[in-house]
Amino acid sequence: MRIILAWAGLAVGAVGLALDFWVIFPSVMTVTAGNPVARSLPDTFIYFWTFFTHLTNLWLVLTYAAVVSDWNSLCWFRRPVIMASAAAFITLVMLYYHFMLAPTLHMQGALAVATYLLHYVAPLLYLAWWALFAPHGALRFKHIGPMLLPGIAYVAWVLLRGAVVGEYPYDILDAGKFGYGAVAIGVAVLLVAVTVFSVVIVLADRWLGRRAVASV
Repeated sequence: MRIILAWAGLAVGAVGLALDFWVIFPSVMTVTAGNPVARSLPDTFIYFWTFFTHLTNLWLVLTYAAVVSDWNSLCWFRRPVIMASAAAFITLVMLYYHFMLAPTLHMQGALAVATYLLHYVAPLLYLAWWALFAPHGALRFKHIGPMLLPGIAYVAWVLLRGAVVGEYPYDILDAGKFGYGAVAIGVAVLLVAVTVFSVVIVLADRWLGRRAVASV
């Protein structure tokens, strides 16, 4: 069941990303009323991966791939801290989208399907897989700092790129529009939220670890 659910999660993430790729690439590489300047293929590729939803779902796909294969190149994704970090950030993606973005967005067709898969199905499936089948008992509160590093690195990259090209994937990170002070406040709020998620995940990991030992 562990491998079957991992294959299901890999398929959900891959399909969601492929659908988003299929819709977004032509839309931003073509001049339209809403897109006055067509992007080049390299620029579109970079633009696609500035969205945290895409990066975190790719993270889940690589984690599942690491589980169902014995590729040494993916061993990093088998580490308990990395799996737990993915759980914390995909929870942030799901809740931020549901409460902050979903009420203002009205999508149809393939984009709506991709959005649903990447923001709801993939997060819930991964959290279930992590709770049921990931190795547990190794996490400590000292691991919360490392668990937060991918998100901090993402924010740094987005702000650096934004300062160069004047483009940001989310309003909350748009320093050009709101200034770095407002962005710092928004990032701090999100950091507190994902820290809380990480604490819950560490506590859950310790409980699941003790439960597994007791059942042996």
